Amino acid sequence: MAKEKKAKKASNPEMVKAIISAVTAILCVVAVVITSFSITGKICETNLSIAEKSAASAGSVSGSVSTDDGSSYVDDSAPVVDDGTAAPDADAPADGSTATDDTAAPDASAPAGDSAASTGAPVGNDIAKIVAYYNAAANNTKAYKGTMKLAILQGTTSKITESSLPSVAVDVANGLLPNDYPTKKTFTVKNGQGEGYNERKQENESKPLNDILPIDGNPKMSTLVPAGVKSAKCEKVAGGYKVTLVLKQEVIHSLDDKPKHHYSCMDVLDITSDDIKPFTAKQFDIKYPGATLTAVINDKNLLTEFDVNEPVLVDGVCAMAPIVNNAEIFIDASWKQNVKFTY
Repeated sequence: MAKEKKAKKASNPEMVKAIISAVTAILCVVAVVITSFSITGKICETNLSIAEKSAASAGSVSGSVSTDDGSSYVDDSAPVVDDGTAAPDADAPADGSTATDDTAAPDASAPAGDSAASTGAPVGNDIAKIVAYYNAAANNTKAYKGTMKLAILQGTTSKITESSLPSVAVDVANGLLPNDYPTKKTFTVKNGQGEGYNERKQENESKPLNDILPIDGNPKMSTLVPAGVKSAKCEKVAGGYKVTLVLKQEVIHSLDDKPKHHYSCMDVLDITSDDIKPFTAKQFDIKYPGATLTAVINDKNLLTEFDVNEPVLVDGVCAMAPIVNNAEIFIDASWKQNVKFTY
């Protein structure tokens, strides 16, 4: 990955900038082929720097049905999976928090507002309850004020699969695209501030936890709603409960937009129209087919593992007057992130 720029406060610094770097890289290569102007090389060098940081990723499911207005209701006829754990509290609020069992000793370092029900996780496939359970644990984790260690494995893969340009140009451009998966990082976080090391860059990093975990720059790690989830599963595993969420497909048509549901719980494409100048984005269809998010939650309602596999597909048309009027490309990319937490 190219050298990191300072992260923009309102954006994600870690997601698939490789997608748009594909556009800039391939058009630069073509510009070199069709013109001898010395300025072309400078333009390429400028725009390839955009790739310095790769970004952060229908149907109903038994137990929950999403409605068009963003709400959801529970299907009482859905089968219930019983693994011997107690059933979750039916009166638990739907805003991401759940009731606390007085018999469980609370974690002194955890925030007081988002404590999990110690009577049992919502084992089964109830989307609304599982989303609420995950949100509470994820947000507790990001608000944690004690000491924790993070072992992170993340990065982007990207490849131009089709283009209206000559194959030789595509081959050269693909060789220029950043594919930085896996990048290993470690952080020790105390009172919300992380000190770490990036093995790929072989350099130290210092970041607040708000910028290490999604949503970047936000005190919340997840504001996901059931309407954005295609399927959900919660199961008992060693060390706690494993939650698996598959998001619904989202498509955006502007570099300045964000996919609502993906952006509510994970890193996504982070780039604007200004970032790719002097290229002009004439048309972009950016498809998030539906990322898979998995997490393991311990009995203190804290994450012990967080994993994202987020594919992104781009069909784009760009121009760079007067050298290139229209260049169509198809890019297959993905953002992957795995974080293991030790308390």
